[in-house]
Amino acid sequence: MKQLISNQEDVPQANSLKLDKTQFVEVNSDEKLSEKSQNCVTWSQKTLKAAKISKITQEFRDCKEYKPDVKTSVSEKMSEKNRYNHIVCANENRVVLKDRDSSNDYIHASWMEMPDGVQFISTQGPIKNTITDFWHMIYTEKCSVIVMLCQYVEDEQEKCQKYFLENGGEKEYGDYKVKIVEKTVEIFSPVKVTVLQVQKKNSSTKHLVHHYWYHDWHDQVAPLDPAPMIKMYKAVIKKAGSKPIVVHCSAGVGRTATFVGIHLGYVMVRENASVEMVDILKRLRKMRLGAIQSQLQYVYLIILIIHLFIENKIVKRDELFETLLKKYADVTRKVTKAIMDEEERKQRQRKKEEAKEAKEREKEAQWEKFRDRERETKKENDKEKDKEKDTKKEKEVEAPALREDKKKVPEPKTLESPSKPNWKRDPPFRPSRRPSAILVEEKTSREGASKYEGSIAEERSRNPKQKSVYMKWPTSSKEKRSKHETNKTKMGKKNTMRKGAKKNRPTY
Repeated sequence: MKQLISNQEDVPQANSLKLDKTQFVEVNSDEKLSEKSQNCVTWSQKTLKAAKISKITQEFRDCKEYKPDVKTSVSEKMSEKNRYNHIVCANENRVVLKDRDSSNDYIHASWMEMPDGVQFISTQGPIKNTITDFWHMIYTEKCSVIVMLCQYVEDEQEKCQKYFLENGGEKEYGDYKVKIVEKTVEIFSPVKVTVLQVQKKNSSTKHLVHHYWYHDWHDQVAPLDPAPMIKMYKAVIKKAGSKPIVVHCSAGVGRTATFVGIHLGYVMVRENASVEMVDILKRLRKMRLGAIQSQLQYVYLIILIIHLFIENKIVKRDELFETLLKKYADVTRKVTKAIMDEEERKQRQRKKEEAKEAKEREKEAQWEKFRDRERETKKENDKEKDKEKDTKKEKEVEAPALREDKKKVPEPKTLESPSKPNWKRDPPFRPSRRPSAILVEEKTSREGASKYEGSIAEERSRNPKQKSVYMKWPTSSKEKRSKHETNKTKMGKKNTMRKGAKKNRPTY
């Protein structure tokens, strides 16, 4: 007889649960539905019937600021090993690095133990000074699986430092040598798998690690299709076995906690059908502070848990799930577009600021060159001045004998300005009015003029720089008298001509 059952545990059905039989997978078997499968179906029905994106996002906003009462002193003290200063680890469940001194046993990583015993280590994307600590944790905790949920660079910002060579070479990180033993293969889109080998120096033990990289998950949002994530989750659980699973994104709280939440939600719902999504969120945050950062990640986690039930053939994929998935995809596209637009705007703004800073740096460089030239010119001028001073000092410092000789040499006399004769020193000769005296005076005047001109020529020969000086020799009494008589004769002639003109003037 056909029965509606689950392909999971074989336990008696609980009579207290009323189930919608259309939610089960129909198979030919005489096995009865298990209680845990009933819990999964009940929870899925309840969630899908009340599933409204606005209601779910409001539920997250109400609990967004929830923070358990834990101590974070160690993480705050070791802030240089934290990628983001505002995201810290709780002291109670932080990963303590083995074989290390207490002053050097910190790494930004937290233990997340599931109710069924599966262990996860949620950690940040390694930074430059923590790559050695990261590989030390992998080696000492014997982790066989690493799940990477971010890209190395997103929106031109580093999200994770590269912690192994992708080209297949070997590289040392502290005491550990890491190399690729199986090249990267994309097992399905968008998941790539690489097999790494970790070996400690001076040790023959070789530890293999499978690196799963989901490379299409942007920060603060979530993927549209849950199928690839569930497929990777199942492969990771199978590959890890009983060993801890290391999961990281950039900060190790948003995408990382969403991935870990798949397993936690799956286990909690199977144990109790009345569990709320808020309870799952709070349980995650008690293990990893700040777990699940955005509303879309919260909605995506609900879809992932239900999709896992569908993949395990506990719940049938129905119209309610398709409706929720469609609404989620529409909202995600809008939010992603808005985030991308904002990122582009910030990127343009950053480029403008960088261009402005580049111009300022260029101007500053030009000014610096100008200042350097000025300094060089000043130095050269100072050197020339110093040389002049030295030359002047050398000239001043002469032998005493030369100074004495210089004193003995008489200085040339400069000729005084002859604009006015010095009557006190050389009073002019005043001859008498007699004719003989006039002749003597004229002769004396000529002799004096010739002597004066001779003295000027002699002075010029002595001092060539001396400016030429013109001096008008004072006129004698005879010259003055003859000049007066000449002027008087001219005036008499003029007056005579005027009188004659008046006489000859015709009368009318």
